[in-house]
Amino acid sequence: MNEFVSKDIKNLFQNLCCSRCKNDFTSDSIIIKEREGDIYICNLTCQVCGKNFGNIVLRYNQKSEMHKALEIIDCPAPISSDDVIDAHLFIKKMK
Repeated sequence: MNEFVSKDIKNLFQNLCCSRCKNDFTSDSIIIKEREGDIYICNLTCQVCGKNFGNIVLRYNQKSEMHKALEIIDCPAPISSDDVIDAHLFIKKMK
């Protein structure tokens, strides 16, 4: 059972594509595993090459007229050696 409207999924995923084959995601790419109100836990799979992206969490309200496109969130920069030294000095100072 797919509760997503195809045009909404197209809009939500307009900035994202499969990292393997570069094809777009469709409403068929998403399988709903759990739902709590407007929060969905889904499995995302490319329908063209079959790459499984695992579970995703979507906040989706069918009554909303506009769904903002999803964006990739980058992780913070890795910890540097300076960060380790600063942490060491901070902890040493606390003693």
